[in-house]
Amino acid sequence: MTTFAKHAVLLFLALRIGDFVNVAAGMWFVPKYVSPEDLGAVLPVTSFATFLSLPVFAFAMTVMKETACLAAADERGRIKSLLCGVFAAVGVAMAAVLGLSAALMPRFLGVMRVSDSSAGFLVIAAAFLGCVAPVYTDALQSLKRFRSLAAIEIGGSVVRFLAMLAIMPVKALAGYFAGQAALPLFRIAGSVLALQKDLAVPPQPFWERKAVRRVAVSFVAVLAYQAIPMAASLVEHSILRTALSPEDSAGYYMVSRFADFLHYLTFPLILVAFPYTACAARKGESVRPFVLKCSAVTLVVSGMMAGAYLFFGAELLSLMPNGANYAQYAKLMPLLVLSNALTACQVFYANAEVSAGHFGFLAWLAPLHILYIFVLRAAGTSQAFASLSAMVAFFVAASVLRFAFSAAGLWYNER
Repeated sequence: MTTFAKHAVLLFLALRIGDFVNVAAGMWFVPKYVSPEDLGAVLPVTSFATFLSLPVFAFAMTVMKETACLAAADERGRIKSLLCGVFAAVGVAMAAVLGLSAALMPRFLGVMRVSDSSAGFLVIAAAFLGCVAPVYTDALQSLKRFRSLAAIEIGGSVVRFLAMLAIMPVKALAGYFAGQAALPLFRIAGSVLALQKDLAVPPQPFWERKAVRRVAVSFVAVLAYQAIPMAASLVEHSILRTALSPEDSAGYYMVSRFADFLHYLTFPLILVAFPYTACAARKGESVRPFVLKCSAVTLVVSGMMAGAYLFFGAELLSLMPNGANYAQYAKLMPLLVLSNALTACQVFYANAEVSAGHFGFLAWLAPLHILYIFVLRAAGTSQAFASLSAMVAFFVAASVLRFAFSAAGLWYNER
């Protein structure tokens, strides 16, 4: 078995242990404790808070690219200087995000019809910490310290579970987002401890003019790469909440939990692939094998999942608290799996391009997402989406289009 495959399997197993908590939270705690009126607001509120933290997330991805290249050259002293500068920048970003959130979050909670206003601060904390944590875990990832990363994921999942278990029975939404905040907080603390040995070297200069210019250009490009899809996701979740009935938006939450099982496969593949594609690009080698392998595994597994949901979706849905009330939406589960799979393949391609420092794909990715946002908002405002089924069909069509452009881009770039 190759080193890449071993690392992917290791991280996959560790994350699967953590996914027990995700399943417990999304498929049992939330439906059990969150009222049906608030259930459909969980996804849009999370998307809104994450969007506010987008600059930090983009900066984390930029740092991941830099640390991957420095780690490949074994320049740990420069990595140390890089991370010291990053940690200072994160503190400034935190103050800016908290100030912006304090102004915008109360109004957004009102629009999303959230009855528990006390959840606002925890929503922001969870989103910000979730965006900051990759600054630390990506350093481990770039150094290929996957054993430490696996241990941190398992420990963080336990902490998250305990936080939700303690708070959700009393304050449902607040408890859910407290758990969401506990996991990245543990990731940050664990990563700092794990990095001490690797970075116990004298610092070497990194933040020189050439490096600052390169990081700035990469940051702007990555920000554009992340901002438009995140904006599309925010609009998508908001329309699901505001243009549809509370029952339909809650139904989407319930069935999408099953479709999101695919994320448990694709997320470790994305984490492991990035430093390998960055290293391959640095050596002038092709990144296509990594993209194709990850995409092939994703498509095969998604096909198996879609088949299972096609025949047993309603029965599986009934296993969730109050799940039988949403049996009519089970027919959407295979379509959502397909949409998630095609989107994941597009992300594999785009992340490989970012790791190589190539951003030409934005020439088609940005217009497609902008068009998607425009059509989605227009349709939601005019009530063109008469049902959740029509909206999900639109999601699938958009995913197919983005997948086609990614496949064409991969073929063209590797000629």
